[in-house]
Amino acid sequence: MSRFIKKGGLLLLLLLSVSPALAQKNIKGTVTDARTGEALPAANISVENTYRGTISNENGHYSLLIPDSLLPATLVFRYIGYQTHSLTIGRATPARQDIALQPSVTELGEIVVTDENPAVRIMREVIRRKQQWRRQLQTYEAEAYTRQTLANDTSIVSITESASRVFWDNEQGHREVLKSKRQTANIQDTENLAGVSYLPNLYDDNVDIAGFELVGVTHPDALDFYDFRLLEQTSLDNQTVYKIEVIPARRLQPLFRGTVFVLDGAYALLEVDLRPNEVVTFPPPVKSFETSYQQQYNNFNQDFWLPIDMRITGDVKISMVGLDFPLIQFRQISRLTNYEVNIPLPDSLYRKEDRFTIDSASLSSDSLLISQRARAVPLSEDEEKAYASLDSSATLEKAFKPSGFLARFIDEEEEESGDSDSGRSFRPFEQIPGHLRPDARFNRVDELFAGLKYKYRPADRLVMHGKGGYSTGNNKWSYGGGLSFRWLSRDSYYADTGWQYHAETTTRYTSHIYSPYFTIIPNLLGDKGYFDYYRSEGYRAFSKWTLRAPDLSLEVGYRRENHRSLTTTTAYDLLGSTGNYRYNPAVDEGHLGSVDLVTGYNLGESYNFGITGRKYLRFELEHASDAFGSDFNFTRYETRLAWSFPTFYQRRLLPNTLDVGLKAGTFSGELPYQKMGIIDGAVGMLSPYGILRAARGRPYEGEQYVALHAEHNFRTIPFEIMGLQPVVKRNIGLILFGGMARTWGPDDLPAQAADTYRPHGTGGTHWEVGASLNGLLGLFRLDVAARIDRPALLVNVGIARLF
Repeated sequence: MSRFIKKGGLLLLLLLSVSPALAQKNIKGTVTDARTGEALPAANISVENTYRGTISNENGHYSLLIPDSLLPATLVFRYIGYQTHSLTIGRATPARQDIALQPSVTELGEIVVTDENPAVRIMREVIRRKQQWRRQLQTYEAEAYTRQTLANDTSIVSITESASRVFWDNEQGHREVLKSKRQTANIQDTENLAGVSYLPNLYDDNVDIAGFELVGVTHPDALDFYDFRLLEQTSLDNQTVYKIEVIPARRLQPLFRGTVFVLDGAYALLEVDLRPNEVVTFPPPVKSFETSYQQQYNNFNQDFWLPIDMRITGDVKISMVGLDFPLIQFRQISRLTNYEVNIPLPDSLYRKEDRFTIDSASLSSDSLLISQRARAVPLSEDEEKAYASLDSSATLEKAFKPSGFLARFIDEEEEESGDSDSGRSFRPFEQIPGHLRPDARFNRVDELFAGLKYKYRPADRLVMHGKGGYSTGNNKWSYGGGLSFRWLSRDSYYADTGWQYHAETTTRYTSHIYSPYFTIIPNLLGDKGYFDYYRSEGYRAFSKWTLRAPDLSLEVGYRRENHRSLTTTTAYDLLGSTGNYRYNPAVDEGHLGSVDLVTGYNLGESYNFGITGRKYLRFELEHASDAFGSDFNFTRYETRLAWSFPTFYQRRLLPNTLDVGLKAGTFSGELPYQKMGIIDGAVGMLSPYGILRAARGRPYEGEQYVALHAEHNFRTIPFEIMGLQPVVKRNIGLILFGGMARTWGPDDLPAQAADTYRPHGTGGTHWEVGASLNGLLGLFRLDVAARIDRPALLVNVGIARLF
């Protein structure tokens, strides 16, 4: 009996779950031109006196579910330039309803001749009316369906679909809850990102397109940004419809061009066909980016003009020297229906910043979406074939396989990352757990250093590391190791503690720009050496606390080290140069015992040579005294700041930016020679971001120091103004920069260094200005820097500012 009740209960639940789907009328068919028989894509089909409707696909096919509670219902078929057709649907009405729309006979309305452009007058009224009804629109909720297709030069390579609920609040924006989805067999379920919450509403004041903020055609200031031209008049429902051309009036701003259709009387947008102007471009390796947006609106005989669809076409070409990808063709069609307007929305939607969420409790995959096909826009014939033919072996990597002499390196990387043993490269340490890698360097003290580094994570919160190697110049072994343990981890913060030991050659001063590895090539090519060195043996224990958002951290530590001087052992270089020997100065020898503190914002962001702008603030303090068993008594302070500010043309994906940097340090007590601070300059002709570009060779050093640098990236704007399109197309931009620096001290040097070495200070205040051509060959910048305080002109090469 209990088994019977259980089965009966499950059957009842099943019947209840499908009964809503059964209580609906499914109407489908094709919308065509009555004269020519040609299909009418994106025809507007709605249920009269409701917010329910759909659109036809590119072949004119449509499908619409009408709840029994609305029957009998009147279906209204609209298409600009055609006579509207109404059809009554009852319970006994056949499901197949093909509709042939008659072209309307357009009677040109009387255009009042004035001094004002008629298109401007019309659009001014559209903007005014929109501001009126938009103030009354507070929220809405709707059903959404989205389909995205990717294709290469020959065929469709993937399809993703989703059904969702979309929500909008005039203050808090969009949210979308995914209800069901499906995709072709070659796409993972987690890779299905089809949705509408991130799609633009082209009726908005500002429209986000691929990171660019475009001025909408109904923005309150649209008449300052666009020229409008009346092209023709047509009709809809016996009302005049104006077809108006949209022309950008500002050459350097990201704007739209295309056409809009305006309904006379209501002065509302019925449909737009827009594409971004030439300003909306992307840096290499994107060679071309072309996209267009079509959207229709309907007020459903109510007060608000709401989007009922979005149709996007996009073609992207990615190409660079030695690597050429097939054309990427993107298509999207979205349909919104069954609006509920000015209703309370659940507070839970806006508790998180995520615009797109998944209703895991009710999420359905293929079966539900297929059973609800009537809710969707029908597939085209090519899309039906793609669903039938694409299997899991038809990967996107194969569909967009590049050509060119660099393509084989991508193929080799894919083979090495595969599961099969064939094609794998030789990896002698592959069976050792953790990460083992070689370590090597060359300088005038170590000569050749060769060794290994090892890192291993035996548990989720524990990291262990070690290193070791031998220097041929001073015949010394270097070695070290340590561990770090995350003893506290919460959603908003975490804490680590650790210990490190080392016995090695280390640099006498610390650069936040260059590592010793960066100077290997210059050393081998005859550079006299950027760094000085000494021998350090000891340990450091630390504890670190980090807030995840905002990224704030505090680290405290205790170190105990023994410092010893090292001498120059070689002047060798590959070019056989003479006269490139440089003395390695002695340090203040002894034992160091100190406590240190490092705190700041965004300290986890690593230096990237200026490829992108940075935002961080760092403060460091180190205090040594005989209370800690130290031979040195001092307190050292240093602060560093880097910040990037957008300036002009902020509507662009990459606006003009001002980047500033500050570095300053001071001390109290008796600072040992190996604890002085530096201000970085160029190494040879290499000038990464954050240095003084008119200083070359050794860095400026001192017990006290301050440096300030700034650069403004105008990107391609100056060359766009001058009309130098070949330069603009190569994404070559202009950067202006300037900087100053000054160092003080030391007054005394270690006795063993005093007769042979003098610190390299600024000798006053260093002032410089310069200009850069940014983006040469897509990767480099050419810097020309001039000293102001004394005659000097330097030309350097650096990594381009890409973003």
